[in-house]
Amino acid sequence: MKIPTSFVDKARFVRVIFTDVEREYDALLHLMTLSFDMIWRRRLLSKIDFSREMMVLDLACGTGLVTYALGKRASQSSLVVGLDLSYPMLRAAEGKRYTTRVNCRIEFVRAVGEFLPFRDGVFCYVTVGLALRNFANKIGMFKESLRVLTRAGWFLSVDFVRLDNPYLWSVYKFHLFHTLLALGRLVSKYWARTLVYLANSILISISPVENCRLLTQVGYRNALFQKITLGVVGLLATEK
Repeated sequence: MKIPTSFVDKARFVRVIFTDVEREYDALLHLMTLSFDMIWRRRLLSKIDFSREMMVLDLACGTGLVTYALGKRASQSSLVVGLDLSYPMLRAAEGKRYTTRVNCRIEFVRAVGEFLPFRDGVFCYVTVGLALRNFANKIGMFKESLRVLTRAGWFLSVDFVRLDNPYLWSVYKFHLFHTLLALGRLVSKYWARTLVYLANSILISISPVENCRLLTQVGYRNALFQKITLGVVGLLATEK
């Protein structure tokens, strides 16, 4: 699968890739990651100070897994905004509103992370859960997230990365391109397509070191990276 690199083409491509998979998304994510995705989200949330009133922007929120996890821990006067370009994924996220108990107000917005429809300096945190690879213009998204953050705001991301260990990487590649693809074919042709994209997006993803360099380049400071689960996933954290 050839993944487009231009902003318009990749945005359109990603929107199509995540169409017709929203119903099974949460269940299959738990299955494919052996429920480690819940641990990864907790690691992301551990970097957030929930003791104060705040506004949080969850980019590429999908079905709202991170968005609602934030809402469950945030104070009553806080606001969490989930943003995604996929209407079906946002529809699935909205559907959880009536079955998920949260402490604060949650809103969903359809837009792209490279052009955020918010004024400067309003969010205390910007989060991205397992979706950093999906942005067509990562520098543009980093700049926009920096713009909408408060003076002491933080950008936090947890995402799949390439493993450094060549032996583990060989095993992991087999899992990505064979085990998961076989699972996708069993579910639907749409999931087969989506999992081909997932595998290839990890294969061509830039390194965490390069992401830290880009974050510093646009104006962030103290960018750090932590490996999680044998290095399959990495946590990025950086301060405005």
